[in-house]
This record gives sequence, structure tokens and C-alpha cells, in this order.
Amino acid sequence: MRLFYQQKVIGKKSRKLQKVPFSIDEPVMNLQDLLIQLVTQEVQQYNDKMVAMPLHLCLTDQQLEDAAQYGKIHFGEKKSDSLQSVDRAISTMLQAFKDELFLVLQNEESLDSLTTPLTIQENDVFTFIKLTMLAGRIW
Repeated sequence: MRLFYQQKVIGKKSRKLQKVPFSIDEPVMNLQDLLIQLVTQEVQQYNDKMVAMPLHLCLTDQQLEDAAQYGKIHFGEKKSDSLQSVDRAISTMLQAFKDELFLVLQNEESLDSLTTPLTIQENDVFTFIKLTMLAGRIW
């Protein structure tokens, strides 16, 4: 089943959200199942990218233009050579949801519980909103 999630486009000054397609293979009963599948896919893509990304000593004009769209030009250097653990990413995501560090919307409807049953249809859009803590003094 093909679904979408939205994320902010890095480097753009506009606040438009970009739809990113993803697919689910296993049946999804609740929000926790969906989040686990999404995190697993993202970690696997990240690990594949870490292995396949070559280090560039010079950049072509096309590579410069592509990198400028995202607001960061780099030579493909890796900050860490280690692959990320899927289990650790899932536990971190579940803890972050329980701590209310991000909000999940399904077609503009808020999903508040990991165990609430979901009815998912083709081309549904899931929006993830990162919540930030505000610090400061009032006085």
C-alpha cells in the first residue's frame, strides 16, 4: 500500500511541506505498527546510503546545484562510519512519542495513542510535527 509522510524541505525559506512516498508491506493494526515500519525503512535507507556514498574530491557543477538546493554543500564526508541499529531507532522513536516530542496527524486528524486501531487507505498522508521545548525566563 502506498502512503505519504510530510517533512519540511531543508534549506527552503518557505514553510511548505513535501510529501515523501513510502509503502507498507505488513498489515498495520495501530500507530505503533506503522511507526515501526516507517522507522525500519528509514534506518535501512540510511545504512544503505552510508555504505554507498563515495567521498568526492571535487564536485561537478550539477552536484553543486543539487547541493545548493538543500542549503548544504559537502564532499560526501561521513561523520560516523558505524551503521545504525534498527532496534535502537525503534525504541528511541517509541520513547519520543510517549514523551510527546512529536505529534502524528493522519489526513489532518491527530493520533494520540500508539494502540488505537488505524484504518489506512491508499494515498493517506501522515504528518510528523516535531515539538520543541521553550526555555527562558518570564521575569
